[in-house]
Order: sequence, then structure tokens, then C-alpha cells
Amino acid sequence: MHRTRTPASLDNLVDDILLQIFQTLSAQEILALRQTSKRYYLLSKLRSVWHAAFCTEVLARNLPPPGPLCALRALSAADLEYRTLLALSLQRRWPRSTSTPKVIVSSKTRERVDQILFIPGGTQILTVHGNRVVYWLISGQPGAPQRLQKVGEWSSPSDDTCTVVKDTEGQGIIAIGCRDKPNKHATVFSLTLKPALSKLCDYSLIPGTVAGISRHLLFLDTTSEHDGGGLELLDWHAKTEGTALLPRIPDLFGPFLGFVHFSDHILVAWETCISAFPVPDVPAQGRMVVAHTKVFMFSEPIGLPVAFTTCVPRGWPGTDTPVYPQFPEEASSLTIVARPKGKSGRIALSMLIPLGNNDGAKYPPSFPYRLFRLSPFVPGVLGDTDRGLRAQECTQICMGVVWARAIRLCGPSLLYIPPREMQFGPAFEMGKVIETSVGDRVDFDEGMGRLVVAKGKR
Repeated sequence: MHRTRTPASLDNLVDDILLQIFQTLSAQEILALRQTSKRYYLLSKLRSVWHAAFCTEVLARNLPPPGPLCALRALSAADLEYRTLLALSLQRRWPRSTSTPKVIVSSKTRERVDQILFIPGGTQILTVHGNRVVYWLISGQPGAPQRLQKVGEWSSPSDDTCTVVKDTEGQGIIAIGCRDKPNKHATVFSLTLKPALSKLCDYSLIPGTVAGISRHLLFLDTTSEHDGGGLELLDWHAKTEGTALLPRIPDLFGPFLGFVHFSDHILVAWETCISAFPVPDVPAQGRMVVAHTKVFMFSEPIGLPVAFTTCVPRGWPGTDTPVYPQFPEEASSLTIVARPKGKSGRIALSMLIPLGNNDGAKYPPSFPYRLFRLSPFVPGVLGDTDRGLRAQECTQICMGVVWARAIRLCGPSLLYIPPREMQFGPAFEMGKVIETSVGDRVDFDEGMGRLVVAKGKR
């Protein structure tokens, strides 16, 4: 008797074997297989499938993982799928290997650009023209000519020049305020809702000037107040009138330079130090003062520009990184890049690194970090001395890109920093100039690894 042999089919395999097969597929193959049956659709939604795709197609190829920094183990299946597909889409649209920038002209009308912002996702740009903010969409297929399509515009109620800040951790949230004049208006918008530039919250009068937006908090610079002020926080999501003050000690801290969310704290950079504050619960009414968790003094005063980077492209926790001692959840390093005050030809580098096991008793457990000073960097290439460019002024630093008379790439590298074996820190590509010009507006997104430049008055 001869048995009838059943034709080989994936449908005959158990789920465990199918999952192993899914984990070897590319992102496009996963999406194609997802369309064939309900069973494959459900399997393609599992986290292990997109964890493998993310590690293979994004991290192994050194593509910048889009979105805010967080540990790989903290990402859901949907988040891993979204970041994988977005990273691949960005690579097709804006290949990192190309050395020639793509020129996109909006119209024949030349207009002064006061500020330009690159929105995470790589397809949206905001430009500021005096008291007007224009919202652009980059259209065109990968490999084809790109163009800008105007999809929205907003005008300030006053004639003052606007400033726009974006939430790098949110989905298309921005805030607009007056650039130079304190105690004016502030408005929070969404770029993902319809219509374009949908208003979420509007303040007719705020203390200070808009300094940034992160998650549900709107940050206001009130250092011009007579009592020293500091960084004032509004809960725009709850639309409350109360504020929380991250105070400044005028004679000790100096002017406010910038801030960043890091390790469940808000780090504020001042001229002489960086101070760590817990994330406060903003009161509904009145003003509360938040106490410092810790203050780190710089070895020398710094000035603008200043930027913070966690070296996202190669510094993500949890994937093929050197074996470190065990540290608290989400422990990672933070690099502070700034220009030393009065020294235009240098860039000061400092790094907050987790404490070693032997240092835990010396420092508050609520913020177990120490400040490590790195060797200063002089942005120049071979031959600059002969051309008299050694002391060129650094006018802007955008989280991984140094802007002086030229835009130069900067990426993460491994540094030996005791007591841990290695840390991720910045490494500057000395010889590669992306663009050369003076006075242009530039914005860079660390998660996307892409930058946008507004040339001249265009």
C-alpha cells in the first residue's frame, strides 16, 4: 500500500516553527505574508517578529532608529514595526550614503527664513517668516524629484517674530511663541490631526518666553525676572493655570542655555552647571518651586550653542552592546556638547555616565550619575590653518551635527571611561563637509539621522 504524500506547505507547520521562519524574513516579506491569511496576520503582529526585523534591518545596518530614545526591551510590537518601516522609508527617500544634498525649491518667490524645523518622519517641514509659520509637506516618490507642498499657515496675533519648538518625544506636537519679547502669547499645535496646524491649547499671556515643549509640559524661560526666575513649567495638556518653577541661582548658575528629559529627570543646562530636577506634578493654581536633585558644575563656563545627545544610532541599550555591569533600568549616558564661553574655535564635551557599583554610596540614589569631562574638540580639517579657518566660530550645534562655516557629520563611537569598560560618546568626521555656507538655517533630527537646510532667503 502506498501512502499519499501531502504537499509541503507552511500551513502544516506549528506556530513555533512559523515564528522562527518569520524572524528570518525582511520587513517587506513579513507584510506580504501578512496579507495571505488570518493566521499569518496574527503571527506577523507578534513582538518577536518585529524585534528580529528591527535588529536585522535597522540596527545591523547602522540606520538611525526613528523616534525618541528608549530601551529596546521597552518597545512594543507596534512600536518596533512602526520604527522599522519608518527607518527603511527614510533610507529610500533620503539615502545616508549619498553625498549630494537633495534641493527642494518651494516656489520662485525668495523669502527670508528665520527658522526651519524638520519634523520626525522625514516628510514635514516648518518654516518661520517673521510672525508667520508655514507648514510644508515633502512630496514625491523615492528616486524622483522632491517638491514642497504648502499645507497650512498660521499667523501670530502680534507682529513679533515667532519661535517654534518641537516635542521630539511626541507625535507631531509643536509650540509657538514670541522669540524675543517675554510675557506674550503661546500656542500648542498638532501636526497629525486635521486640519493642518490644529490648535490644542492657547495661552494669551505666559511668563517669560517659550523655551521648549516635552511630553505634557511647556517650558518657559523666566530668567529675565528680577528674582532670578528659572525655567517655568505649564501643563498644556491639562490646560491648568498653575506653574512649577525649576529655580535658578543667578550668581551661581548664570544664564539658561537648554534642557533635556533624561532618566526620569529634567536636566537644565546653565552657564556654569547642569542641574537635575524630578519631573513635577504641575499644580492647577499658583506656583510651586521644585528642589534640585543634584547639581553638576562644569570645569569652565559654557555658552550657546548647546546640544544634548544620547548617541541613538549605535547607543541603544539592549542589542549587541558591550557587556556592562548591571545598572538601574534605562541607565544610559548623555553627552552635553557646547561652546566654551568666549572661545569660538572650540567645542566642550561632557558626559553624564552611570555610577559604578563602588560609587553608589557617595551619591544620591535618585540620580546615580557623575559628570565626566571629555577632551575638547576643535572643528577643523587638515589645511584649515593654511587657509586661516582654525578659529572659525561655531554658531549652531544640532544634536550630532556641528555647524560653523560648514556642516560636518558627527556620530557615536566607543570611548574607554573607567570604571566601566566602554561608553558611547561623540566622534567627529573631520574631513567630511556636508554643506558650506554662512547664515543659513539648519535643523537636524537625531532619530532620523537627517538634516534640512534653508538656503539663503529661500
